[in-house]
Amino acid sequence: MKFKTGLFDMDGTLIDSSAAILSSVKEAARITGLRVPADKEIKEIIYLPSQISFRVLYPDKDPAEFDSVFLSLMRGKFKPMIRELPKAKMTLERLREKGIKIAIVTTKDRESAEAAIRLFQFPNDLLLTAEDTKRARPDPEPLLKAIELLKSSTAQAFYCGDTPPDIVQGRRAGVKTIGLTTGLYTKEELEKEKPDFVFDNIEAVLTIL
Repeated sequence: MKFKTGLFDMDGTLIDSSAAILSSVKEAARITGLRVPADKEIKEIIYLPSQISFRVLYPDKDPAEFDSVFLSLMRGKFKPMIRELPKAKMTLERLREKGIKIAIVTTKDRESAEAAIRLFQFPNDLLLTAEDTKRARPDPEPLLKAIELLKSSTAQAFYCGDTPPDIVQGRRAGVKTIGLTTGLYTKEELEKEKPDFVFDNIEAVLTIL
């Protein structure tokens, strides 16, 4: 199959940030005097933009203060816990060598996403963050906007993510979907959403070209 565009989630797909996110959410809860959520609760909302996810966790609270503390912890105290997932940069480089344009489509805020791209030197042609679309995952709007901006088509694009909502989003956008077990979800959990492919490492994406 001839692909022109590769769409990639960031957290759990290009970077291993789950430990930093879990720690930051719990510490932010302690600092702001809120109930400390269990890992399972955080896992269920980790794919959402942060303010939306905190609204789910604490529906009776204004998420702005919590979000501010969370982001400060992610960018400071817990930033050293964030790592590049094995061969993520190399895979993106190989794809670009093959003429495939790369879009990183994430629910992170732009400042955090740009910082991660600089830190790990991820090649890309486009970055779309939580601030760039009205609707977020699993709505297909971010993926469709990326495809439009890169002058591609859904038939020539694939989307690679690590959560079931990533698979749902890709399917709704009409692109090939790739689930990675490099985040917090198992192969079995990803397969429930019927992705086109499930891989244990990002380098395996190169095998579908």
